[in-house]
Amino acid sequence: MDRSAEAREYRRPYYTKRWAALRREALTRDGYQCQRCKVMLTNGRRSLRSAVVHHIEAHKGDGELFHDLANLQAVCWQCHSGAIQSEEVLGYDGTIGQDGWPVDPKHPGLKQ
Repeated sequence: MDRSAEAREYRRPYYTKRWAALRREALTRDGYQCQRCKVMLTNGRRSLRSAVVHHIEAHKGDGELFHDLANLQAVCWQCHSGAIQSEEVLGYDGTIGQDGWPVDPKHPGLKQ
């Protein structure tokens, strides 16, 4: 599938030595453990536990935010492709707490 020029430009920083080093630094800092579900992360791309380094705040092409170690967290592929991307699309975390109420104050179920 061909990507638009804009999409290719947006992804370009992910193919640099600087990103590779920063990614390794984030994984090491987080002990190669998913910061969401706490599973130990694996190398490669074929496992639900594959290591992904997630930008906590979307960088949207901002180079400074892209390379900010404090804005990165190690997560597994399953969390990144499921809950995290869902939160980004919906704008809130859909997790329901043990008390039966949403844990995210932005959840529409809490609005009156």
